[in-house]
Amino acid sequence: MNELMDSNEPPRFIDNGDGTITDTVTTLMWMKEDSFNILKKFLSYGDAVKFLNKINTENYCGHGDWRFPDKHEAYSLFIKESAIRDKYDMDIHIHPVFSERGGFNTWTCHTRGKMTAYSFSFASGTGGHKEWEDNINDSVRFVRGVLDKSRYKITPVPQAKDMITKGGGWR
Repeated sequence: MNELMDSNEPPRFIDNGDGTITDTVTTLMWMKEDSFNILKKFLSYGDAVKFLNKINTENYCGHGDWRFPDKHEAYSLFIKESAIRDKYDMDIHIHPVFSERGGFNTWTCHTRGKMTAYSFSFASGTGGHKEWEDNINDSVRFVRGVLDKSRYKITPVPQAKDMITKGGGWR
């Protein structure tokens, strides 16, 4: 389970009022909205790479250094006790400071060439590799900064069965 190292900390998530959320424990800055909130469509990993290049070129929310989270960073947002609603009106377990009605997962930086990429589910708290060009129900929430491991207990990310069938989605 992801746990805070010290319970006397300030509020964990700060809405910066500019489309970004700062995690005071990990020191990461996240997009308040995910790619589905912004584009109103799901993205293959290849399309997510293009979207990342676009938002960095445009200095999204005043920053040009957005990146894919790694699977531990994505898992750091999973809070079983919290829930907001995704596009399908289903629970995803991230803090309510983030925008509702987005996707239920995020692509991460973990890839196997251009064949598969790791997708983490905020619905289940697990992740697995999916085909690079799969775009059924896939979104991304970009991040910036460096994970501060001194204030956050890093635990293994629960693994789901890899779904590598063309067009197959998982939840």
